[in-house]
Amino acid sequence: MEWLRSVDLAEYAPNLRGSGVHGGLIILEPRFNGDTLAMLLNIPPQKTLLRRHLTTNFNVLIGPEAQQDKREIIESTTYTALTTTAKVRPKKLGFSHFGNLRKKKFDESTDYICPMDTSISNGTQKSYGAYRVHNTLPDKELEKLDQVGQGD
Repeated sequence: MEWLRSVDLAEYAPNLRGSGVHGGLIILEPRFNGDTLAMLLNIPPQKTLLRRHLTTNFNVLIGPEAQQDKREIIESTTYTALTTTAKVRPKKLGFSHFGNLRKKKFDESTDYICPMDTSISNGTQKSYGAYRVHNTLPDKELEKLDQVGQGD
């Protein structure tokens, strides 16, 4: 909402309120692009300059890596565009599937989804998926945060 104001699109901000769209969806959903945002904001397709302005600023917001990932998904043959009326139905498990879940062998692998790497040095970049996170906190501040987290 605030970002829309900063790119001079404040009049369209109320259209986004209550839509269920948040930063995680914008960045992590590979099919969410500038056109999807324009559709959510109810910007008519005839307003091409306004849509181009939105798309340009959207691409600056998400960064080049996420932009490239989204472009690759759009160019794939299995791409289906997101729409405001699309419904995603989760796969339902029937009662017969519960017995199968117990019979499956327990996976004892040591590969974690989020590796536990506590050796973070000041000013380094860690890659999480395709996106980079820049550490701006000094080591002493990180230690304080670790101590606070352990006290819970």
